[in-house]
Amino acid sequence: MESNPNIVSIPDNNEQIKQMFDELRTYEEKNLRINRIRMVCTIAGLTLLVVALIAVLINVGTVVRKVNAVSEAAIKTVNNINTIAEQVTKVDLEKLGKSIQNVAELGESTLQQVKDATKGLDLLVQDADEAMQHINSVNFEDLNNGIQRLNDVLAPMAKFFNIFN
Repeated sequence: MESNPNIVSIPDNNEQIKQMFDELRTYEEKNLRINRIRMVCTIAGLTLLVVALIAVLINVGTVVRKVNAVSEAAIKTVNNINTIAEQVTKVDLEKLGKSIQNVAELGESTLQQVKDATKGLDLLVQDADEAMQHINSVNFEDLNNGIQRLNDVLAPMAKFFNIFN
């Protein structure tokens, strides 16, 4: 009868059986050690993955908070600019133009009539006073604050985008 290579031969004596069991035990012990090493490596890898995910989530939260702060500052700056624009539109440009026209007319009449110079100077002072009142009505402090806030808003954004360069 031919021997089949897939069939394991049954040993004849107990010594051979003991030797086969010892080999099997050695093989299983090696397998157990390898499986333990795999388990430790898997746990270490999962731990690193969790730590990396936590770090990413912390950074995302920080970036979102910074973007919110920048957007709030931008909204405040836009509101300040709107306030300044409203104040600038309150300046009566027609009156200012008339005042400048009066100054020019008074200059001509002063050259032509030296005797009326005193009257012309009074009108000039009055018109200049009105012009100064209009100029003084512009709130330059708010304008400067708006420009500073705009600079404060744009500076972090410029730093943020310079990171990617």
